[in-house]
Amino acid sequence: MLKSKAKKPEFVADRAARRIAVGVAAVSGLFSLVVCVLLIANYVQVRAADPLDNPELLRLRERLSASPEADEALVEEIRALDLLSRKAFFTSQAHLRMGGRLLLIGAAVFLIAFRLAARWNPRLPARQAGTDAPAQRRAIARTRELVSGIAVILVLAALTAAYMTPTGIPAPGEAAPPDTPGPDAVAESVMPYPSWEDMLAQWPSFRGPGGFGVAPCATAPTAWDGDTGAGIRWKAEVPLPGFNSPVAWDDRVYVSGATDTIREVFCFDADTGELRWRQALPAFPGTPGTPPDVTEDTGYAAPTMAVHGPWAFALFGTGDLACFDVDGALVWGRNIGVPDNHYGHSSSLIALDGELFVQFDDKKQPRLLALDVATGNEVWVAQRSRISWASPALMPTESGFQLILASELDVDAYRPDTGALLWTEEGLDGEVAPSPTFSGSTVFVANEYAMATAIRLDTVDGAVQSEIAWQWEDSLPEVASPTSSADYFYIATSMGEIVCLDVASGEPEWAQEFEQGFYSSPIRVGDRIYAADLKGTTHIFTTGAAFESIAEPRLGEPVYATPGYFANRIYLRTEQHLMCIEGNGE
Repeated sequence: MLKSKAKKPEFVADRAARRIAVGVAAVSGLFSLVVCVLLIANYVQVRAADPLDNPELLRLRERLSASPEADEALVEEIRALDLLSRKAFFTSQAHLRMGGRLLLIGAAVFLIAFRLAARWNPRLPARQAGTDAPAQRRAIARTRELVSGIAVILVLAALTAAYMTPTGIPAPGEAAPPDTPGPDAVAESVMPYPSWEDMLAQWPSFRGPGGFGVAPCATAPTAWDGDTGAGIRWKAEVPLPGFNSPVAWDDRVYVSGATDTIREVFCFDADTGELRWRQALPAFPGTPGTPPDVTEDTGYAAPTMAVHGPWAFALFGTGDLACFDVDGALVWGRNIGVPDNHYGHSSSLIALDGELFVQFDDKKQPRLLALDVATGNEVWVAQRSRISWASPALMPTESGFQLILASELDVDAYRPDTGALLWTEEGLDGEVAPSPTFSGSTVFVANEYAMATAIRLDTVDGAVQSEIAWQWEDSLPEVASPTSSADYFYIATSMGEIVCLDVASGEPEWAQEFEQGFYSSPIRVGDRIYAADLKGTTHIFTTGAAFESIAEPRLGEPVYATPGYFANRIYLRTEQHLMCIEGNGE
């Protein structure tokens, strides 16, 4: 039995519906045409001239370049105008993205209304003399297809123009226009990069100068009480949550905070605790509309900031990285990519000699970046094979600094100036969060469910050589990073143990158990170790072959972040507050 052919849908005339459809098609078509023209014109304009090429800004920079002496007022004027230009640029890019979305919606409405208007036509077109009905219907159909095709081509052209419009300022590694002083020239003319000696007098990064858990000062307070306020110079509320630690430079203390919708940087007065400024990050090109998934233990503001003289840097779980000056003006900002890892991004920032180092451990493309502190441009990029949640540490050696990174398997060392790999050793396993430390020429790493590993370094004919000296497999840290003295390494675990290991042999000298575990990393201050537990009690004990407690002051609030030790003060962050503890250090 032959199947009957499917019948074509019958013509349904509806005069009122057709008028509405014609009106909607006309309005949406005109709207889409205007948006198309604007997007294409924007593409032509941006291609013809840099959107940030402000003539007034260039004139001011030329004045600064020609000036024989530093002009602070002129520098501030340049910063203000540059910030205004960047904000305008970011706003224009937001409008560009919105225009693309509106064009798609308008085009879809036009095509649907155009089709419906033809379907609801109350009268069939009059048959022209000498033309058969099928041919006339085909001609009408081709006309509708031609109109639809032209509309699709215009939409595609406009969307292509929007996609091809440059959205970066400036692109990574892109040089400034010839003979045009950029932000780096402005910065260098009045702000030399801090030396290593300058950094040793500050608290510029996670776990202090170099990021290896040793304070530059010889003493710190030993007595305070959170209930009575004794020994606490000031206590300030931090407006947004974050697990990052405080950093300090001169008279300013910095922390960051974030939720799934906002990312902010806070600057507090080191003497009074007054909030000097707070700045929210704008949406940079590449900032995700939907934030990545993170765990509650990580959040969106886990990476500790870095300070490098007049620049303060903050990195967030969305991949947004921003640089502010001491007064809160945005110097530069960019999105370095949305991190793909199952806990969220937590590796902290560190800087040296005018370069900011970012350990960006993304599962798809893990890498180490060196950025110019004044511009955010890439100086070099080193690809990595494995990720971690640890932070980099800078190790000064006789042959120069080494940038030490831990991964899920390896410990790697890079040259800070070029990114060249100096050495690598397999000494870890699992999901690594604790960061490296060192004592003398021995690098030390540890992680729960793996091994603690000591790597001894030597320089032979100018080349760095590494070898595993010893390993330890008991009482390992989950979150807290180890610290060191001249003769010993110290491990604090989430189970409440602190272990002292001999640097030379790896033999345990002592192990002490406490009621609470440790997420905050222990820090050595002179001949003492400071370790804050999860309930806010700081255990202070001497370095040496025997455990000797000095004090156990209580704060009364949970502590997860590692405190900063600077100028005989302790800057300590709890879940909601930032505190300054001051004393005589006895």
